[in-house]
Amino acid sequence: MLDSESSLRLKLLRFPPIVGVIYIHAYNTAIGYAGGVLGATEVNELTRWVRVFLSEGIARISVPLFFLMSGYLFFATFHWSQQTYWRKIASRLRSLFIPFVFWNLAGLGFLVLMQAIPDFRPYFIGAGKPVADYDLAQLFSVLFGVNGYPVAYHFWFIRDLMLLVLLAPVLAVIVRFLPIPFFLAVYICWISESWPIYAPGAVGVLFFSAGALCGINRQNIFAFDRFGLAIVLVFLPLLVADVIWYDAWFNNYVHRTGLIAGVLAALYLTKFAVRSRRLCNALLALGGTSFFVYAAHEPLLGILRLLAYKYIPLDGPYTILLLYLGIPILVMALLVGCHRVLNAVCPRTLGFITGGR
Repeated sequence: MLDSESSLRLKLLRFPPIVGVIYIHAYNTAIGYAGGVLGATEVNELTRWVRVFLSEGIARISVPLFFLMSGYLFFATFHWSQQTYWRKIASRLRSLFIPFVFWNLAGLGFLVLMQAIPDFRPYFIGAGKPVADYDLAQLFSVLFGVNGYPVAYHFWFIRDLMLLVLLAPVLAVIVRFLPIPFFLAVYICWISESWPIYAPGAVGVLFFSAGALCGINRQNIFAFDRFGLAIVLVFLPLLVADVIWYDAWFNNYVHRTGLIAGVLAALYLTKFAVRSRRLCNALLALGGTSFFVYAAHEPLLGILRLLAYKYIPLDGPYTILLLYLGIPILVMALLVGCHRVLNAVCPRTLGFITGGR
């Protein structure tokens, strides 16, 4: 069982990575569509630096951190038996599969609607063909992300997480008996981009399995706190190097190695967050909205960016930077407010589409 402080610290990490995910998806400053490009393909050095630092540096910690916590929580209170495993699977059907299907169906319906309206069609058809021309195999593929991202593309994470849950017994055996060669092999494949399968991706396998190892061995996920300052001092120069040499041929090795240090640093910093009652209460309140904000931030983020790039003059030196920083904040504010309204008006429906969260 998790002790109360560890449980609290994990709860504090529910919403901040969602902020990171939204900023990852807000990185591009140009939107391509059937009629051309909206936005700016060239930005000044300050705008470029801030975007790389936030979206490609700090925010990129979010996905591996979520995988790590998911693997840990799956195994931390798990005593292996066939019955308990099937109970875990059944619970994930509600918390992962049902929301996955719902939000992808909603995304597909939204896409069909936008493509049916002539004025909106160029912005929602891209380089492919309209959804109305898909055959059954293509519909199945875009709904479940078989050959690429699902139609709600950010749900690739949920798709990979569901696959990892199904593979949990195999991963449990591997990390128990062959942890060092397994993690070394996956790490090398990850940084060299030579992972042989499409899904689950290397990042999910690596961090979910690391969390699983902690859970199986009943090791506290915050065990690296004693090295916390050293980890932060390793992460910061790697982060700076990642920004400076963002376009260098070797950046992938710096970037992805830095993410490991970044995940451990994020875990360590929760030690200080719990000391502030105001911060704790704010993060706990926002944590309840995290899945809804994650699920619904697209297409809202894309729509607001499209409208901003279409109707706001972009000739100011820092207009793009301000839009990059401000639109995600607006998205989060709108969705947190929407969550509160839905929770008050139709809590059961909200629970259904968010997996009971």
